Amino acid sequence: MKKSSAIVIILALSVLFAGLVYYGFTHSRGVPVKIEKQKTPVVEVPFIDKVIDLKDGISPDTWSQLKPQEIKLMYQVTVLPWPKVKGGLPFVAVKAFHNKEDIYFYLCWPDDTEDRVHEESKFSDACAIMFPKKENAQPNTIMMGFLGRVNIWQWKANQDREYWKNESVEPKAYVDFYYPFEDKELFPVSKRITKSPVNDLVAIRVGTITPKEIQEVMGRGMWENGVWAVVFKRSLTAKETEDGANFKQGKMISALAIWDGSKGDRGGRKSISDWIELDIK
Repeated sequence: MKKSSAIVIILALSVLFAGLVYYGFTHSRGVPVKIEKQKTPVVEVPFIDKVIDLKDGISPDTWSQLKPQEIKLMYQVTVLPWPKVKGGLPFVAVKAFHNKEDIYFYLCWPDDTEDRVHEESKFSDACAIMFPKKENAQPNTIMMGFLGRVNIWQWKANQDREYWKNESVEPKAYVDFYYPFEDKELFPVSKRITKSPVNDLVAIRVGTITPKEIQEVMGRGMWENGVWAVVFKRSLTAKETEDGANFKQGKMISALAIWDGSKGDRGGRKSISDWIELDIK
C-alpha cells in the first residue's frame, strides 16, 4: 500500500472516531426530542347589543350568531376519588359575549342522560368555569388555586331544576352541594334554600373551596336530544371585588370542568380542560 493511501485512511478513521466521540458526548443523556409548544385555545368575547333574560330560556337564536370554540377535555385523575370508568368527556363547545354591562358564557357538550337528581348513589350533571383573581396570572397548572386566589362558577343540574322548576327531591339534602373533594359521600343534612342554579365560589388551593358571601352569578341549562347547553350570566364587575372575577377589555385565562352524573362524577372526579384564553373585545 502506498504511503499516501495509508495516510488518507488514517485521517478518515480519525475523523470518524472524532465524530463518534462528539455524538456520544452530546447525546450522553439521550437523543433530544423537539417538543412543539401547544397553543392555548382562544375564545373571543365580542360586544353584542343583546340582553338574555334567563327566565325566558337561554336564547338559542342569540348564540347561533357566534362561532363555537371546541375545547378538548381530559379526565381528572390526580386527586381522589379515582374514576370508576375509563375516558371521560372528549370536548366542550364554548361561546361568549358581553353587552357592556353583563358577560355571558355558553357551554355545550354531549351527554346521553339528563341527570338532575343529587341523592344517595345518584349524582347531578354539572359544569364550571374558573377565573384567576390575580391579573396576568401565569398558567402553571390547572389544579384549583395553585396559582393563587380563583373565582369559580359552578352550575349544577339539580339546582337548576330546583330554582327554575321549583322541583326538588324530598326530604333528602346533602352536604356536597358545592363540590368539596369529599372522602365520603352524601350525608343527610338540613335543606338549604337554592338561590341560584350556579354556585359562586372562591378557592386559594386544593381543598379550600368556599361559597362567596354574595352569590352573584345566574345560569340556566337546557338538555335536549343528548346535548347539554348551559348559559352563565353575571355583571362585568363583581360586587365582591376581592373574591369575584372582573372582566375588562383584553385577555385573561380561564379553565373549564364538566361532571357526568350518570358516570359517577362528583367532587374531584370530572373532565377538565387545560388553560384557555378569553379575548374580551
